[in-house]
Amino acid sequence: MDKRTSCTPAAARMLAILVAWSVLLPFAGCAKKQAQNDAQPLSVTVAVARRGAISERLALTGVVAAKQQANLSSVITGTILAVDVNVGDRVSAGQQLVRIDDSTLRAQLLQSEGSLNSAQARLAQIRSGDTGTAVSATANLSSARVAYQTALANVRRNQQLFAQGYVSQAAVDQANEAAAAAEAQLRSAEVTAQNATVSGSAGSAAQSEIRSQQAAVVEAQGAVQVARAQIAQAVVVAPFDGVVTQRSVDPGSFAVPGTALVQVSALDPVYVNIGIPEEDLPYIHPGTAVDLSIGSLPGHSWHAQVSAVNSATTQGTLSYLARVVLPNPELDLKAGMVADVRFVKAQQTGAIIVPRAALVQSDNGTAVYVLEKSPECKCDGKAKLTSVVTGLETDTEMEISGEGIAPGVKVIVLRPDTLKDGSPVSISSGSGTTASPARAST
Repeated sequence: MDKRTSCTPAAARMLAILVAWSVLLPFAGCAKKQAQNDAQPLSVTVAVARRGAISERLALTGVVAAKQQANLSSVITGTILAVDVNVGDRVSAGQQLVRIDDSTLRAQLLQSEGSLNSAQARLAQIRSGDTGTAVSATANLSSARVAYQTALANVRRNQQLFAQGYVSQAAVDQANEAAAAAEAQLRSAEVTAQNATVSGSAGSAAQSEIRSQQAAVVEAQGAVQVARAQIAQAVVVAPFDGVVTQRSVDPGSFAVPGTALVQVSALDPVYVNIGIPEEDLPYIHPGTAVDLSIGSLPGHSWHAQVSAVNSATTQGTLSYLARVVLPNPELDLKAGMVADVRFVKAQQTGAIIVPRAALVQSDNGTAVYVLEKSPECKCDGKAKLTSVVTGLETDTEMEISGEGIAPGVKVIVLRPDTLKDGSPVSISSGSGTTASPARAST
């Protein structure tokens, strides 16, 4: 045998093994792949990614408060005669609520009115006396002037008659003396009239007394007004339309200034006061739309707008006060109720939306399992782990984007912990066909 074609038994065995392995290796790969395909599929539920609108909302808490509220108290002291309202009664502005005994005040009013009448009568008397003095002085002056003119005329007549020899010198002298006396009376009357005029304009004793009495009249008028005002305050009235929310007294109680008697609250409309954290302040401003609900009023919801946002933090907190005004004609909303308040923080149209339950965390970040068809697998398909970028979210849905993510793609929502990339799966009968529509609130 040629040495070049011969081989040792060991070499021959090795050659045989290599030939056999090369022949069997493809069959082994197929067997492994077949084993994979024949593995028991994992039961999952799926949802179909959809294109639509999504809104991310901000949920906060608010408190219902009366638009106006007044604790009504008495400003006078006295026994309460009547309380005309009870808690829950609707009242109108000006309506009588509480009446206090005003008999003492009415007696004081009568006394003050009597003092006023007396002061006014005394003033009239002083003015009359002062006016009479001036009138008398004027009249005396006029009379003295007439008497003096008459005496002068008598002197001239006697002088003419004396020249004609009809009267004696004694008659002329007598006429001159009468004229001199009339002149003296005229001068005296002029001085008296002048003094009366000066006294009336410059503040004589009579004028000073008039001013003093005028002050007394004003003081008496003030006392009358005070008494009347106190009588008016004996009736406590509603300052505005509202509801009686507190009653603290009953007839027979003794009212003292500053003691609360009843409380009236204006509850139509009402305020909802909301504390806004600083980080959320950029999303909320006057005019921002808001949805409200109250746990104690199931089935009720309100849609409104923010009416005002305070420019400073609420005292003792790090939040800013936002206020919403709500109509309340049936008075369903009560002061102190706690409201769930939701604002739209951001919104997106044309987004690809899937249930939040579809999201998983992988080594590469956030991902979803996408259902891929596998003809060789006796199952509904295989799970393919696909990385995604998230966007806006609600409490049930999430906006996603990424390679292979499109409307109509089925994503796995509920899955066992053993699910891995490439795992065969079967869709459970409870699976949905599409992602649920975006909810209106978080």
